[in-house]
Amino acid sequence: MLKWETMPKIEGEVQIYQSTNPERFDTERPPVRTAKIQNGYILIPDTLKRQRSYFLLRFNDRDEHVVGARAERLKYIENFRDLGGYTSKNGKQLRWGKIFRSGEFNSLTASSIDRIKNMGIKTLIDFRDSEDVIKPSPELGLDNVINLPGSLHYRQNLLPRLQKEELRRGDANLFMQDLYVAMISGSKRAFKSMFNQLLVEDNYPIVLSCVNGKDYTGFAVSLLLSALDMPEEVIMNDYLLSNRYFDRRRTAFDPKDCCDDTQEALSLIQTADSRFLSYARDYIRQKYGSINTYLEEELGMTPEKRRQLKAYLLH
Repeated sequence: MLKWETMPKIEGEVQIYQSTNPERFDTERPPVRTAKIQNGYILIPDTLKRQRSYFLLRFNDRDEHVVGARAERLKYIENFRDLGGYTSKNGKQLRWGKIFRSGEFNSLTASSIDRIKNMGIKTLIDFRDSEDVIKPSPELGLDNVINLPGSLHYRQNLLPRLQKEELRRGDANLFMQDLYVAMISGSKRAFKSMFNQLLVEDNYPIVLSCVNGKDYTGFAVSLLLSALDMPEEVIMNDYLLSNRYFDRRRTAFDPKDCCDDTQEALSLIQTADSRFLSYARDYIRQKYGSINTYLEEELGMTPEKRRQLKAYLLH
């Protein structure tokens, strides 16, 4: 289902064009669908089972907007989604199909491999620590697989405490806040290297990945969106989407025989909680004065590099 909303509300016709390339639509051919703008939605069958579709919405033969499904339902891959479509403070839109975020690629079905290959993804940037790394299937045909470990090994420190039922909800909250603050200094080498890779145009499309696509990846994406001048609301809303696309049942630790306190603690650890990201970003502001200063001083994202990144990713 495609949905739209216009502000102010207008009447007329929306023409809908479909393509597997978000940068190229054949508008010389008839649209795949037309609808009344005031309807606000239309159903379009998925006729391209092995490929990802993007849609150009043309309102009253004037205003155009490209959209796509935020998340791909890929079996055995958690939290896979396209970062396209977000609008910066300056009204620029993040290009669809250029950069994705995801959980780990350890297990893939043939259909998932086909869909990922058809997205044309060239580069996987993997933030997993060394003990979690399993190389992705060569069938994906990736040009680059780049491991940039967060180097905090937090899963190794967490599992024994869960097994011993030592964690309570309050402990888990402190653990996660400490983890996010630790990333600011302890993982800055990984994030600096990430930006270096994002500044190589031939690397695109790129997917950023960790175990669940929630913590290392979530924090890395928040830095990327900051470098692209995205509003705080956009940054937080993207972070919170992990709660929709990450299946908490797929975890290495089964808490079903644990006490209620441990189950509550694990539930919080598996959640993308706005307090975790807000705490870390506030910490950056207190220590560096602003997110922009941190990006420049610690991650090397000078104004010139940010302009280059925006040229690749915004339009």
